[in-house]
Amino acid sequence: MLAGLVVFLLGQLIQGSWVLRKLHLEFESFPEHFLVSACTGVILTEIGVALGEWTQHIRTAGLLIVLLSWLPAWFELPNLLRRAKSFVQRSFPFSSAECVALWSIGAALLLELMASLAPLTGSDALNYHFAAQKLILEQGFHPIFFITNSFLCGQSHLLILLGLALGGESLAMSFLFLGGALATLAVACLSARWVPRFYALGFTLLFLLTPLVFWQFSSSGSPDIWMATFTGAAVLVIASRREDADSHHAFLAGFLAGGVAGAKYTGCVIAAALGVAFIAEYRSAIKGLLFFLAALFSGIWPFLRNLIWTGDPVFPTLASRLIPERVNPYALGDFLNGTRVASSHTPFQAIPFLFFSMGRTGAAPGFWEFFGPIVFAIAPLMFLAWRNTREWRVRTFVWLSAGLGIFLASGLLRYLLPLLPVAFSCAAAGVYYARQKGWIQVHRLATLSVLLSCLIGASGLALYMSPAILAATGIEDRQHYLRERAPEYQVSEAVNQAVGSTPIAGKTLVFLRHLYYLRVPFILGNPSQSWQVNPDSIKTPADWQAFFHDQHIAYVVRSPSYPQTIAAPLEQLEKDGKLVPYAKSEVQNFQGMRIAGTREAVTVIILRVVPDDSEPLPQGK
Repeated sequence: MLAGLVVFLLGQLIQGSWVLRKLHLEFESFPEHFLVSACTGVILTEIGVALGEWTQHIRTAGLLIVLLSWLPAWFELPNLLRRAKSFVQRSFPFSSAECVALWSIGAALLLELMASLAPLTGSDALNYHFAAQKLILEQGFHPIFFITNSFLCGQSHLLILLGLALGGESLAMSFLFLGGALATLAVACLSARWVPRFYALGFTLLFLLTPLVFWQFSSSGSPDIWMATFTGAAVLVIASRREDADSHHAFLAGFLAGGVAGAKYTGCVIAAALGVAFIAEYRSAIKGLLFFLAALFSGIWPFLRNLIWTGDPVFPTLASRLIPERVNPYALGDFLNGTRVASSHTPFQAIPFLFFSMGRTGAAPGFWEFFGPIVFAIAPLMFLAWRNTREWRVRTFVWLSAGLGIFLASGLLRYLLPLLPVAFSCAAAGVYYARQKGWIQVHRLATLSVLLSCLIGASGLALYMSPAILAATGIEDRQHYLRERAPEYQVSEAVNQAVGSTPIAGKTLVFLRHLYYLRVPFILGNPSQSWQVNPDSIKTPADWQAFFHDQHIAYVVRSPSYPQTIAAPLEQLEKDGKLVPYAKSEVQNFQGMRIAGTREAVTVIILRVVPDDSEPLPQGK
């Protein structure tokens, strides 16, 4: 796995550095050159995988794409090694405090890498981040209407697909870890333009120890962390020290912005803010158009996929307007509620939201979306430190305008993650400003606040990641870890054991949320998650029988009951002998949020669909 990660990273660096050299945009700072090269290479790879999906030969296409990234190695690898050696030589000596910070950053990265290699347990990952990519590998590239959230998979999800295709779950997770490591580098690069090395290292460490960040690194299984990497790289390019931007500069900035837009729907808001910042700084309509075209080229692919498949490029967001005849109001309502699009808000909630302290609903953030109070606490110093320079204008405009757009569009606090590197660099400048002004007590208080946040974050990291590290290193058995940590894993096990060995062909209708560990052909039947199951059109027992026939469904799993909106006709089928008991198991599952750790006994009942020709049924288990 580690060898695969190194090969992948070097390939992205090589092809990205080659592109920068062709654009005459090499950076003086090696860390900045490293970051922008890697981001450019990764976005090119994502585009390649997006096109390769349509060939239906995903494994072959993925291998070819990785090999192609190494083509310029003969020219670029010596140049990268020379620049890296020169940077290391110029960096010495380090102060004692800087050495402590560097070792702490290295230790945090190592722990987060180890935790990321534990078996997958993230709820959304099991629902669609990984589950949808696994189905694409197994069944081919096609729309998965029975997992509505599969249409939310953006370009960064293609790194999961690539990892699963070339090496499996561990390699895919290591690609997500790489996104986090590069986002950490983005914090260091952005901060280093303004503040001495110690301050940059301090906020880099704080980024790694922020609960939402190390959750993204490890068990979440979400590729959103790549948006933070691309955003940081785009801000570095737009806030370039060049007096003016040429066409190559405009293309690169737009290309990186498109990477953000293609990763997630809310990334379009961030990309728009980056585009406005670029045009405002360089005041050229032609270069602005080139920025837009480059962003379109690098980020359009998931939207184009959805448009071809559904007629809605941001499916299901605009489905009620663009395809009203095919709307599933249950799935659409659940989607809008889950993303808080339909939630109410007031202008007063925008301020704490922009400073990473409170969601749009006014509720306190949960652990999985906790950024910490540092940005909010240091905000006064940031405003005092603000200067009318390109660096400050670009960063604050992108941060605040994109944050406001996300607030209006959704209001989920974790959607601000891509803006955190920019905000932390501004916070670092605020702390350093207090020192420059000679405000000794203020500077000490701010520094102690950062240190205390690091200590609290380190404690949280140790507590949260220790089980994952034990599983990743083999100290804890994989099966035991999954049974204790993965939601609905034991239910999936029961289904796999009961149905997986049966000689009767057919799919299994399930009403689970967490689908990744199912090893049998299945269809999700929960109307709130499946666009394919609409209670308004599948109303009667006869409708369900027709649905079973059309979808080749042989088994139905209830654990322990059906969703309320479709319970009546399915219960009637049981009474009529059209659904008969086949297997029954008692398992354990989480009650409510997984983080609470409360478990309950669940009865898993598997029913056999009686076909119309009344063929003999297998013996139940």
